[in-house]
Amino acid sequence: MPATSQRRPARLDELDRLTPRWDDIVRRAALATRSERETHQLEEDAQTFADDLVAAFRGRNARRPSAAPLYVSPDGLSAGW
Repeated sequence: MPATSQRRPARLDELDRLTPRWDDIVRRAALATRSERETHQLEEDAQTFADDLVAAFRGRNARRPSAAPLYVSPDGLSAGW
């Protein structure tokens, strides 16, 4: 039986591209920030990373949720704010 080559999903490629950025954020956080400016920069980098992570799943035009739901049904199909 011949081996068939399967294409990697684009989402997996995007997640692989994000991995080094996440590793850098974690490394910098582990070093402990030394100033308020460094703390703000680390948070800004983490927010940008989070936006790119959401985009990998929902697409480039995905918006960040404005608020978490107050209630999510047990089956996860409905929520309330």
